[in-house]
Amino acid sequence: MKNQYFGDIRDLFKYDLIQRILEEISSLQRFTFIPLLTKNDNKRKEGNKRDFNSAKAGTKNKDLMEFLEKYKEVARDERDFTDIRNYFKSKGIEIVIYKEQKNKYFNHRTRDEYFKNIPEEFLHNSLVFIDPDIGLEIKNSTENHLLYSEVKYLYNRINGNSTLMIYQHFPHEEHKKYLEKRSGKLKENTGYLPIYISDNQIIFFFLTKNKVLKKSLGKIISNYRESYNSSLYNSG
Repeated sequence: MKNQYFGDIRDLFKYDLIQRILEEISSLQRFTFIPLLTKNDNKRKEGNKRDFNSAKAGTKNKDLMEFLEKYKEVARDERDFTDIRNYFKSKGIEIVIYKEQKNKYFNHRTRDEYFKNIPEEFLHNSLVFIDPDIGLEIKNSTENHLLYSEVKYLYNRINGNSTLMIYQHFPHEEHKKYLEKRSGKLKENTGYLPIYISDNQIIFFFLTKNKVLKKSLGKIISNYRESYNSSLYNSG
């Protein structure tokens, strides 16, 4: 993830969905945010994802829209994703944002240390959201990707009342086959098939150890999709 994109329509989808889940599942007592923050750059056109009229999700959450819309007027190099802490606190939702102290940005060379230093309490009774800049690993992964070994490591550390949530961009591949491939690899590494929801641009994968929690989560995600007139699609 990058600070320059904070407040765009993908954030509207992301944080609205997170809020809905946390408000409806009482066993998830906090939102644990694990960012794979990378430096701002000019590789992608800036500002083309801030028209909330074109958003497929999140538009029913007027408070969140009002909060994020302020960042349209903030210069890209002055945006700070940790400001989202203020929004969730205003909703009475506990949020912890993990930041490894040695480096401001996620570093490919020290990624093992980054994950090993996550406090145990951040992974218990929590919605644990991992936010890479692009998504899950590819053949030549960089700091923009989350490795399957890291998913497995975190999955093994969470307790039964927690859920892992993973951010993923859709690449230029056939979507159904891509979802099957990624879901299969996540099952191969954790033993469980993920739930997912997508707007055809980004995907959120969910992994939990608890069958009751997975059922509740699947119902919430299905209801969430239906609330946006089926402009989204999901599994679970």
